[in-house]
Amino acid sequence: MTLLTLIGCSSGYEKTDGKWTYVSYDEAAGKRIKELQVDNESFVVLENETYAKDRSNVYLKGEKIKNADPITFETIDQGYSKDKNYVYIDYYKIYKANPETFEILKPPYSKDKNTIYCGSLPLETDYIDNFEIISTTGMKSIILTEHFIELNPEYSEIDPEIYHGVVIGNGELKTRYETFEGHKKNNYAQ
Repeated sequence: MTLLTLIGCSSGYEKTDGKWTYVSYDEAAGKRIKELQVDNESFVVLENETYAKDRSNVYLKGEKIKNADPITFETIDQGYSKDKNYVYIDYYKIYKANPETFEILKPPYSKDKNTIYCGSLPLETDYIDNFEIISTTGMKSIILTEHFIELNPEYSEIDPEIYHGVVIGNGELKTRYETFEGHKKNNYAQ
């Protein structure tokens, strides 16, 4: 009977004792209430109810999205959002993505007018108008930028102070002359 009660409960933002909180549920601990340090007067839950904002910050599931602009912030779809400066996948900025021309393809793949992305990483290709997504699991992994760069020094231009985490997606994509497994270029396609 307890399991049915937990399944019927949903996570979300709610006021508890006059303050905004994020409430979540899990099998081990049951109900968890996280008090949020927000401006109660300007705090609003967005249409996609996993997001909220106040006059200073944007939140996803009760956690701040670092440096997101609450005035211009908007959700897109499937964990993607943007503001006037950045495009985000979950809590993390997509490296140099253009918010004005960004579009989701099939997660983890997306693009803007100049670049194809896998997760939060740009694919090194000149063939952004001639590609095909072969497969995708929609799954993603997250790693701190510093650790990712240690393992992938070819991405050393990514500034960990601006891009706090790297989202790595699973899938296969091919361009006219290249194939990619996730974000890694494999070989030349025939």
